[in-house]
Amino acid sequence: MNYCGIDLASKASAVCILDDQGRIVAEFEVPTDEDGLGSRLGERDPMHCVVEASPLAEWVAQFLEGVGHTVAVIDPRKAKAVVCTKKKTDRLDARNLARMAHTKWYTAVHRKGKAARRMRTLLKARKGLVEAATAQGSRIAGLLRAHGIRVRGARGGQWELRVREAVWAREPELEPIVQPLLEVWRQTREQAAALRTQIETLARTHPACQLLMTIPGVGPVVAMAYVATIDDPHRFEASEQVADYLGLVPLVYQSGEVEYRGRITKEGDGLLRWLLVAAATVLLTRVKRSCALQRWGRKLIARKGLAKARVAVARKLSVLLHRTWVRGEAFNWARA
Repeated sequence: MNYCGIDLASKASAVCILDDQGRIVAEFEVPTDEDGLGSRLGERDPMHCVVEASPLAEWVAQFLEGVGHTVAVIDPRKAKAVVCTKKKTDRLDARNLARMAHTKWYTAVHRKGKAARRMRTLLKARKGLVEAATAQGSRIAGLLRAHGIRVRGARGGQWELRVREAVWAREPELEPIVQPLLEVWRQTREQAAALRTQIETLARTHPACQLLMTIPGVGPVVAMAYVATIDDPHRFEASEQVADYLGLVPLVYQSGEVEYRGRITKEGDGLLRWLLVAAATVLLTRVKRSCALQRWGRKLIARKGLAKARVAVARKLSVLLHRTWVRGEAFNWARA
């Protein structure tokens, strides 16, 4: 069997193919599309291919598997640790990936199912719209501030009304300039709300999401993000591994007698990590019914402050969500 390493890029990808003795058989570049990959790799005998995890990785992996090859998607951070070199080119990267395929010296990542990828796309689309609306609102406020106009203490549609009133009262000649900006802001918010409705509808019909939403502080967005990111809860041997997977554990440096613990590693999925911290904040500050996790977190607030306490509670939430999902039991307020 031959072994193939592909260094993916949006336009053209570098390819290196080795034989079963580890000798280079071919090196070339192909356009990163079906025609390019199919013309150079589609008619070859079955190969074991390695690509690094990236937005293109899953699509390329599915295409290569469709033409008869086996594919491993690997962790790029661990691949970088294996290959230490001061010279980096796409050609060398493809060679190193091919050597990893030949030696099997790599760490494969979990490849999510189609449903999980669709959920992730929906969540990221909504997040992008929310960020765009926030940025547009800040842009409008910044432009008006240059004319001494400030609108405070209002949100949503009330904020838009206050902006229009302030502009008309102070600088009416700005109205045709601000009008299109406000329309973009309003439409972006409306589309974000529409996607939020889709998320809530899907979460209400998804058994795992329904189960996770029994935990205080966890709403449809957090539940769906957790299900879409973890995908298969049984791929973790212990629930505590989920906190490490999401980068919610402290960084540890230990050498001889020296041991240092720093801030959280922030490895893994940033969207879910941010949502878990938001859920922890809701649990600590808004949930009225008391539970053991909330009491523990509030004691931590008294000692270390809200910022550190909500991260610690988010870490425990990541473990609790996994245990709840695996056991298939709704949240027990008395036992939690």
